[in-house]
Amino acid sequence: MSGRKPIIRITTVAAAATLASCGPPPPPPVAPPPPPVQEAFRARPIAPGYAQDNLVIPGRNELGIRQTVNTGLTPEQAVWNLRSAYNVAALNCDGPEDAAMADRYGEFLKAHSRELTSTNQKVDAQFKDKFGGKDYKRARDQYMTQVYNYFSLPPALPRFCAAARETSLALADVPKGDLDDAAQVELPKLELVFLGYFDEYEAYRAQAQAWDAEYLATYGEPYRHRWMVPAPVDPNAVTAPAPDAATAPAVSADASGGSTDS
Repeated sequence: MSGRKPIIRITTVAAAATLASCGPPPPPPVAPPPPPVQEAFRARPIAPGYAQDNLVIPGRNELGIRQTVNTGLTPEQAVWNLRSAYNVAALNCDGPEDAAMADRYGEFLKAHSRELTSTNQKVDAQFKDKFGGKDYKRARDQYMTQVYNYFSLPPALPRFCAAARETSLALADVPKGDLDDAAQVELPKLELVFLGYFDEYEAYRAQAQAWDAEYLATYGEPYRHRWMVPAPVDPNAVTAPAPDAATAPAVSADASGGSTDS
């Protein structure tokens, strides 16, 4: 009898194990919480033409008209500002598509030398009437430097050169004595380049200010590429002398005097 007892115990243990295996399954393991979501933020807007943030653009008057160096000109001043813009294009537009610009500018000065000389004298007289015989030359020199700086605004230069190419072709067909009429057509076309640029810059400034208000305190000043070259602070400012006539190709003119053959 003593030899059967172990057999009974083993059978009982096996039965208990079988009953335990028929119970409910253990609950699944709890999944770890997801990682925190990184907040996405848009890149800071870039100024048109990669201009600097403190570019000062001409303001508007009470009628909403932007006050630039080309606002409220006499017919003679319009002709001279057109000649100045053409001079800037001949000096600064150096892309392959601009190869003929300097030659066209020289031909323009030669073809219209009499009218340009007369126009220059009339503009001198207008400045003399406004500023007096003692100060008119200085006032005109300062204004013409503003004109050159305006048309040389680096961030707008590519689009200005594109417009100037069209103007150079149009001026090549202008008869002698008709520069007044040509200036009333061609100068506004060049001016539209800058008016459009200033509108774009104002829109960029509003977008950049909104970005700064939302993200600057958290993420700091964004990285700036080395190709974001600073632009002149004010396109109407007197910051540099007008281009030297001696450096212009073919035929040029100085900032305040009449046209001269090189």
